[in-house]
Amino acid sequence: MRKRLILIMIFISSSTLVACSTTETLNDKMLDVADTLPGVYKIDVHQGNVVTQKMIDQLRPGMDKRQVKFILGTPLLVDPFHQERWDYFYDIRKAGKPHKRERITVIFNEGSLASLKGNFKPSNEFKPMTIDTKVIDVPKREKKEVGIMEKILKFIGIEPEAKP
Repeated sequence: MRKRLILIMIFISSSTLVACSTTETLNDKMLDVADTLPGVYKIDVHQGNVVTQKMIDQLRPGMDKRQVKFILGTPLLVDPFHQERWDYFYDIRKAGKPHKRERITVIFNEGSLASLKGNFKPSNEFKPMTIDTKVIDVPKREKKEVGIMEKILKFIGIEPEAKP
């Protein structure tokens, strides 16, 4: 009787384990089929800090933290135990394309930029950041348009103050 009970328990546990493994592969197969269905919309998911090669090219050794933050933005991770290290992560999942991850670690030495680690490599040529300084001339309005509040106040009998 005891042997039968042990055999039944082994059978139940093995069938449960087999069922778990087949559902996992079944889920993967279902996801693969869903990925290939026409007309199914998938969104692009961007997470983290967008860091480009142009941004990395603008970094120079000796820059202070304020300058690095201006170029790269606020770091995603600042370790409270290592204040001289900033980490930037970027993760993108585009519909129907492989997963892409980028990472860069900025290391400071006494408040100035010492080195970079990660997926990007700084270039040797200096590319300063350019600021567009075009002046756009905006023409003045000829006729003052009456707004809805002014129309309501005039209808009630309250005249708005005249502005010079």
